[in-house]
Amino acid sequence: MIKYILTICSLLLLLSCEEEPIGQQAIDNISPNVVTNVNVTNKAGSAVIHYDNPIDEDFLYVKAIYTRKGQELCESKSSLYCDSLVVNGFSDVQEKEVKLIAVDRSQNESEPTIVKINPKTPPYISIANSLKFKPDFGGVALSWDNEFAAKVAVSLWVQDSLSNEYSNIKTYYSDAASGELSVRGLDTKEKRIKCYILDRWENKSETVYDTISPFYETKFDRKLFTAVDLPGESPGVFGWVRPKLWDGIKGNGYNGYSSPGGSGVWPHSITIDLGKTGMLSRIRIYQRSQSFVFAEGNVRKFEVWGCETLDPSGDWDSWTMLGDFESIKPSGLPFGKVSNEDIYVANNGEDFTFSIDNPKVRYLRLKVKQTWSNGDNFQMCELEVFGDNRE
Repeated sequence: MIKYILTICSLLLLLSCEEEPIGQQAIDNISPNVVTNVNVTNKAGSAVIHYDNPIDEDFLYVKAIYTRKGQELCESKSSLYCDSLVVNGFSDVQEKEVKLIAVDRSQNESEPTIVKINPKTPPYISIANSLKFKPDFGGVALSWDNEFAAKVAVSLWVQDSLSNEYSNIKTYYSDAASGELSVRGLDTKEKRIKCYILDRWENKSETVYDTISPFYETKFDRKLFTAVDLPGESPGVFGWVRPKLWDGIKGNGYNGYSSPGGSGVWPHSITIDLGKTGMLSRIRIYQRSQSFVFAEGNVRKFEVWGCETLDPSGDWDSWTMLGDFESIKPSGLPFGKVSNEDIYVANNGEDFTFSIDNPKVRYLRLKVKQTWSNGDNFQMCELEVFGDNRE
């Protein structure tokens, strides 16, 4: 009996000393079959590769091995439930070689299937080719087309007139299909500027150069602003009165002006005496922010009217339309969803630019035609006015 017990204990000890397996156990060492029936759809700076997965019980995924910029080794993967994958980030339109490799659950790899791709012009290049510059009040305005809504950085530089060295004055990140950038705070002297585009793979476009002479611009002194009472216009509701539009408090969801809702009257308008006569270059509107960005009573479509001499009757015939505007949500996301860029624009103000051909004005009148929620009242956090008001 004692001998029998000792034998059992020895067996248990041997079993307990065996090394525990770690990770997935190898199923076999047989390579899967190769990827077949390959088709390529070339796109801007990328390609979509379609294929038939191998018929193997333990097939797991397909990976693509390729290079960017001629040296950077990259890898893309697609699971057994897909029949395509994307290779991207290419800097040019030269033919590329991609290796498609099937991998099984034992991490065995098939022989590579060699695929040739010919990416089309990358977005960062086409964006740079579409760049347009124009002088603006106090600075320069840029615009560009981004057909594929690629995530890019627009880097703008200005040359110092003494050292001839360039310094970066703005880097703007955007994936909007149609981009605009205005840089202010420059004097009226002729400026040499340059701009280039960077994508998220650090591909850099050729540098685009131009020469511009900014127009004189200053911010109108908000301390001179006063509210004007015209027939049919409301001073505000629930403490959201017109003077809060120029009290200097921005980026706030609970401070600003609100017109009354449920009045049965639409559109709504408000009038401001700027305190000085001048040529207007732009207005900057700050949305009611926080959870109200591009929603609620924030202004979407509106007109701006102006006059130099006020008609207290409020007759629109005595006013000149300075601009018909629409607030644009950079992301283009559906109502109720916002991106970081949307929040940045709402908190830092949207600029709406006037024609240089407009007359000088002292009185400003905003007619709101539509809000982001399509309601019957509008709200605004802050309003700034820019232009040339020199005597």
